[in-house]
Amino acid sequence: MARPEPWNTPRRVMFIVLVLLTLSYFCWLARGPLGEAAGWVSDQVANAGDTWEDWSTRLQQIAEEAAETEIEERTSDAVSQSVLVVIGSSADDAAFALLALSPEGEATVTLVPQSMYAVLPGYGEALLAEALDYEGLDLLALSVMNSLGVRIDHVLQLPGGSLAEALGGQVEIDLPVPLFEEDEDGVTRRVLGDGVQEIPAASIELLLVEPGVGDPFEWLQRQGAAWRAVIDSIAEDEDTADRIGLAGLGAGPDVADLLLGVALSEDFSLATLPVAVPEAGEPNTFVLPAALVNEYAASRFGHLLLREGDRPRLEILNGNGRIGTARPVAEVLVPLGFRVVRTDNADRFDYETTQVVAQGEDAEDAAREVALALGTESVFVELRLPSGVIDVSIIVGLDMPAGEG
Repeated sequence: MARPEPWNTPRRVMFIVLVLLTLSYFCWLARGPLGEAAGWVSDQVANAGDTWEDWSTRLQQIAEEAAETEIEERTSDAVSQSVLVVIGSSADDAAFALLALSPEGEATVTLVPQSMYAVLPGYGEALLAEALDYEGLDLLALSVMNSLGVRIDHVLQLPGGSLAEALGGQVEIDLPVPLFEEDEDGVTRRVLGDGVQEIPAASIELLLVEPGVGDPFEWLQRQGAAWRAVIDSIAEDEDTADRIGLAGLGAGPDVADLLLGVALSEDFSLATLPVAVPEAGEPNTFVLPAALVNEYAASRFGHLLLREGDRPRLEILNGNGRIGTARPVAEVLVPLGFRVVRTDNADRFDYETTQVVAQGEDAEDAAREVALALGTESVFVELRLPSGVIDVSIIVGLDMPAGEG
């Protein structure tokens, strides 16, 4: 069979020209439809861009709405909260109150007398206000937690004069008993009378920190009236909560929200701790009977309890000779629901390891919990002469330097 004759160059050129002319002709005939098609494609691309932009905007809105819904659900869910409000910065000008809001919306304002004797971990028994002079707010909060067995979420410290500035102007108060003071010459004069009246905001602070002349329980009544006036002021003007929060040291918006929540609560109560006057002690001082603490805390602060039932009683003994040994141990154990009732020195200062002693078989579980929290394996049980007032003894050794829990 003969092979086809190959194309030469002139034939190839002529063929390509004819193809191009044919395509050009048909394109010219279809210029309208092709133009419309091109426009349609362009429109679809534009529409697709608009659609995507609409969808992306909608998705963004959905995301924002979901976030807002999540925030609203989170903030609307009632939670257990508390704040220890501290007026002043030293034992001489201090006043304390514990404000709490339960998940059910129950609000409590509890007077914590600044002149109440309490165990200050690391310092022994002293007036509660003296914690401010020793180490400040941290020791104070720890001491209140230790005394009551309840959780403290926030601490709001208001330096002298800042509460009055936040309240501003005149404040209405219903004072149950008048305030009398004794001047330098020993002359007693009435500073504020009883009954419903408007007084300068500065006098609110005076009622909180000044015991006055007379029965110490009358002082607690005046303090209660002053705290009530503060709460009523917040309820009447919600901005007052923000001003108080801003005036406080280290406070944030959560504290202001808590103050407002307490003030606006329909189920609100104000009371003082069930204190008593000691048989021997300084004037205008109080004690908190241990037999009343657990029942009172459970009934009033059930949502804040660190531990249900009786709290194991601890003594912390310094067995390493270092200063500041007891407090770090207390900072670990008090939030776990233990109660420090005594701090002292051990029989010697050369204990190599920290030892935990259960005072009787009944306290062995508590002792092992203490040992686990402190990271020590030395647990002993005192069987011969267990203490009747202590459940667990802790001898802090050289393996736990001061300042570390």
